[in-house]
Amino acid sequence: MEKTEPRGSSSKFSEPASSFVNVNGIRMHTLDWGGDGAPIVILHATGFLGRIYRPLAEPLRAIGHVYSYDQRGHGDSSAPPGGDYSWDSTMRDLEGFITAMGWSGVRAVGHSAGATAIGSLACERLDLISRAVLVEPVIFESPTAPELGWSNPFIERTLKRRRTFDSVEAMYSSFLNKPPYNTWQKDILRDYCRFGTRPTVDGRRELKCAPEIEAKFYEAARDFDGLGRILRCSAPLLIMFGARGDSVGAVLSGKVAQQLKHGRVIDVAGAGHFMPMEIPDYVANQASEFLTSE
Repeated sequence: MEKTEPRGSSSKFSEPASSFVNVNGIRMHTLDWGGDGAPIVILHATGFLGRIYRPLAEPLRAIGHVYSYDQRGHGDSSAPPGGDYSWDSTMRDLEGFITAMGWSGVRAVGHSAGATAIGSLACERLDLISRAVLVEPVIFESPTAPELGWSNPFIERTLKRRRTFDSVEAMYSSFLNKPPYNTWQKDILRDYCRFGTRPTVDGRRELKCAPEIEAKFYEAARDFDGLGRILRCSAPLLIMFGARGDSVGAVLSGKVAQQLKHGRVIDVAGAGHFMPMEIPDYVANQASEFLTSE
């Protein structure tokens, strides 16, 4: 592993240690949040990056050693040489990351597509993931299922996204009152504006995850059976769905609750797809309780 930034003090708000590890041809950016005990991996949603999940990572340090990483083409990780942004590749990256770190039986917390990757890998590699929390996994019953009605609007909207801003503060001010960011806790939104962008040569800020890359993940969603894998999973899973209308997977909550082999489903009133950004304390508390239960 290539280390790039030493860990600072062990105070509550210290920056995580940054490093890189090579996985499946990707120079993967990894954050070590610290903590004592067995490893816990946090995997972010499409379009975001590991750094903005600080409100989950910090409390989870009380029950394990917490890590996150930026998925291919996201954050400070490199793009894949062949331009492969399939959901299977993101699952294989998770597999490769855990293997490269020399771990087995890790606990994991995932959000959105990150949750889908974790639940799917737990199905195939029970030796690598022992227990996991899936927050708003992106799941659907078939490639033509009505739940995929979100995908085309997401693709079109993503390709039109503004990608450059005059400053971090200008981006923050622009997003503050716009969905979906208007429901986020302000410190998380500010972290996204700061860490989810990089400086340009003219002193502005540009998104680290280009809209074209984000859209490719949405385009590939229908080709991956995350629901089937999650329902077949033998590892204990806590699956959390937001009950608000912008939840992606809540329409399948009842089916998942009935057919899930091991674990349970929580429907969270008032929360939407971005639950970790809206009510991170609640998500962290539920995750801590579940990841330490037998």
